[in-house]
Amino acid sequence: MDKRNIHVIGAGEFGSALAHAWLQGGRQVALWCRDAQQAAILRKSGRNPKVPECPLLPGIGGGHLADFAVDSAHDVLVLAVKAQSQTAVFEPLRDRFGSNNPVVAVSKGFADGKGTLLSSALALPQGMGVLSGPSFSLDLFSNRPTAVTLATESSDEALLALLSTSRLRLYASRDTVGVQVCGAMKNIVAIACGCSDGMGFGASARAALMARGLRELERVTEVFGGDPRTAVGLAGVGDLALTCQDEQSRNYSFGHNLGEGQSAVDLLSRGTTVEGAAAALSLIASGRVSGLSLPITEAVARLSRGEGSPVEEVANLLSRSLAVDV
Repeated sequence: MDKRNIHVIGAGEFGSALAHAWLQGGRQVALWCRDAQQAAILRKSGRNPKVPECPLLPGIGGGHLADFAVDSAHDVLVLAVKAQSQTAVFEPLRDRFGSNNPVVAVSKGFADGKGTLLSSALALPQGMGVLSGPSFSLDLFSNRPTAVTLATESSDEALLALLSTSRLRLYASRDTVGVQVCGAMKNIVAIACGCSDGMGFGASARAALMARGLRELERVTEVFGGDPRTAVGLAGVGDLALTCQDEQSRNYSFGHNLGEGQSAVDLLSRGTTVEGAAAALSLIASGRVSGLSLPITEAVARLSRGEGSPVEEVANLLSRSLAVDV
């Protein structure tokens, strides 16, 4: 078995879930926290005080991020902080690892308010892998079977094998751009689906939004230089199917609350991460998608700014000119 350490940077819910899955799979894992007190409790007891649903992590390595160091020139770094914080968290660590250390991002979103991909923002000489797909933290905590995509710029079967376990299956991809775009875009569609459900429109309307949202994933992926076929894989339609129908998704829940009449400004002011709102605003502000037909993305951006209402946006979608499906 590959004896490299897996260093998970970010001890939030999803980073902890991945650390748990890899520990259960017999891997050597270090979990790095930005909070010193959290790190001390985790190292002493194996308990993550900020993620109460996380099982104990006996034997977990790591600690406070200020003390971060790799043990080998080939250890793997997994970036599990939210997308728009990733650059700020990662930059101070650059001189603590080398170009032979694979780096894999698991965040789903753009790096800034200009539609910048995470891989472009970090610009690592070794490139950046991307792990994405339908995966709720609770399923990983509960050791339920989960399948996701690992995209790398060049084939890396050893990395694929290291990060795969009997309960966490990874499928390979070479489309790092498409996997990143799909990971950001699916959250936008999840907000729209939650909004529809919150207004009581039912399963048929949700299915229509998912299907039309998938077309938006394909269009934006192509504009960014990715393969639009990635949208019909685990990172695209797989994650759509999960995120657009379940209240475990923060994005779906945000949309559901909007559909029930709550204010976007009030909801976003509570500090909960809503990746889809940031992604929609970032994408529209970037100017990269000008001229593309992205009615769902545009509607979510307006709602996220507190403009209009769900009722008005639904009316706008239904009154669009008739068009060919695919």
